[in-house]
Amino acid sequence: MDITIKQAADFLLERDNYLVVSHTSPDADTIGSAAALVAGLRSIGKKAVAICDEPIPNKLSFLKADNFFTDSEPPDIKAHVSVDTASIPMLGRFADKYSAEHIFDLSIDHHMVNDIPCKRRLLCADYSSCGEIIYELFDALNIKISKSIAVLLYSAISSDSGGFRYSSTRSNTLRYAADLIDKGIDFAKINRLLFETKTPVQMELERIAYNSIEFYYDRKLSVVTITNDDLIKTKAEDADLDSLNQIPRQISGVEVSVVIKPKNDKVKVSLRSNEYFNVAEFASLFGGGGHHHAAGCTFEKDINEVKSIIINTFNGKFQ
Repeated sequence: MDITIKQAADFLLERDNYLVVSHTSPDADTIGSAAALVAGLRSIGKKAVAICDEPIPNKLSFLKADNFFTDSEPPDIKAHVSVDTASIPMLGRFADKYSAEHIFDLSIDHHMVNDIPCKRRLLCADYSSCGEIIYELFDALNIKISKSIAVLLYSAISSDSGGFRYSSTRSNTLRYAADLIDKGIDFAKINRLLFETKTPVQMELERIAYNSIEFYYDRKLSVVTITNDDLIKTKAEDADLDSLNQIPRQISGVEVSVVIKPKNDKVKVSLRSNEYFNVAEFASLFGGGGHHHAAGCTFEKDINEVKSIIINTFNGKFQ
C-alpha cells in the first residue's frame, strides 16, 4: 500500500522497537537517512536501531553514525523499516532473511521503482534523496532537528544530489539544505569529505580506470572494467570504487557510462547517464534499478561475459 508522509508519520508514532535496514554498498544517503531516523525516533521516546549488511565505510566516519547501528538484529524488534532500498538484492547478505522471514512494515524510498516486500510504501521518486523524505517526516512528527542530525541529513541530501548538481535537485532540496546549514553545521567540510577527499588507494584505482576506458556506439557509451587482480593489487575495499562512477561520464560526447567491477562472488554494474538515457529502465532488464540518471544491476557470471552482455544490449538504444 502506497502511503503519504503524514500516514508514515502516524505509523511511526503508533509503533515502537524499530529496526531500520539500510542497503548494501552503503553510501551517505542510506547511512545518513537511517541514522537520522533512528536518532529522531529516539528523541521522541521510541526504541530504534539501524543495521547494514556491511560496515560503514571509513570515508563516512565523520557522520558518527556507529552509535545508531547494530551488528545483529535485537530480539525485541516489533517493526522493520527499510530505508533507501528499492529491491531485494540491495539488502546484500540480508536478502534471504528479510524477504523470507519479514515483510517490511514500512519502506521509505526515492528510487523510481521499489519492489521491496512491504505493508506500507512511502515512495517519493522525484526527490533527490531519502534524506529529503526523512526531513519531511521529521516535520510531520514535530521532531526537532539537532546539529548532529543536521549533519546526517545534509550529508544524505548533498551526496545523492551530487552536491546539488544532478537533475533530481528540486527547489525544496535547496530549501531543506539551507535550513540544515542554519543549524550550524560545517557544510563546506562535509562537501569536501564527500566529493574531494581521496585516499591513495582511490587515486590508484582512478588511474587504472582511466587506462581501461573503452568507447562504443560513436563514443556515446564509455565502459570501465575493474578486475579482481586490480582489487588485489591496490588492496581496495568496495567503498573505494564509488569514486569511479563519475570518471567515464565526464568525457565529452558520452551519454552513458558503465563501470563493471567484482563484488564478492558477483559482478556489479554501475550505470550513469548525462541527458536523455534512462539507465534505471536499462538496469531493470537485468533485475536492477535506480534513478533515471543513476542505476545498477548485479550478475552471477564471468566479468568478461557481463561486459559483453551489457555492451551488446546497448545496441540500437542511442539517439
